[in-house]
Amino acid sequence: MICDLSGIGDIIKREKLHVLVVSYGGSCSNALVQVLTRNGYKCSPPIWHKILCHCPHYIDVDIPIIYIYDNPIKAFISMKNRGRGYWDTNQRKLSNNEKVGLSDDNLLKLMISQFNSWTSVKRDNVLVLKTGELFEQGITKKLETFLCAKKIRYFPIPYKEPKTSTEKITNNQWAPLFKKYKPQLDYIASFQ
Repeated sequence: MICDLSGIGDIIKREKLHVLVVSYGGSCSNALVQVLTRNGYKCSPPIWHKILCHCPHYIDVDIPIIYIYDNPIKAFISMKNRGRGYWDTNQRKLSNNEKVGLSDDNLLKLMISQFNSWTSVKRDNVLVLKTGELFEQGITKKLETFLCAKKIRYFPIPYKEPKTSTEKITNNQWAPLFKKYKPQLDYIASFQ
């Protein structure tokens, strides 16, 4: 286990986390945290880096939570392209298990499981965002409303072309893996 999440509320209070940003990785969560930090929100204390950035399941805490996700295939390929330090670390965090068996299949299953945990029930303190929303005009108002903030600045985030593309997935080594989880991946990609 990386962290006993049963006492996470106390750690969050001690580290003065204002807004919790969670993703399965490869979804611009770091960019979101950077801009929220510029707005005065504390989003990345040590506990966030240790486990909460990729928290495996919903946790009941007294702060706003932003769950951000992107096309899971793109996110998966992004983590694979970044290699060790991302591919393996994300599996450990997504499972809250230092000794988890590492594999591409496991990473994809953990991503799907985490997404389902965070999105299957509508909760008042959780805002679910698709990565693309960060680059659209409506994001400022959405965040101001959710965070009960008078003025949020520096949004939308300037769009940069991603290094990872999903266009060639049918001809890559992961195509059989994506086919295995096609219904779940399609569901996430089309989630509103």
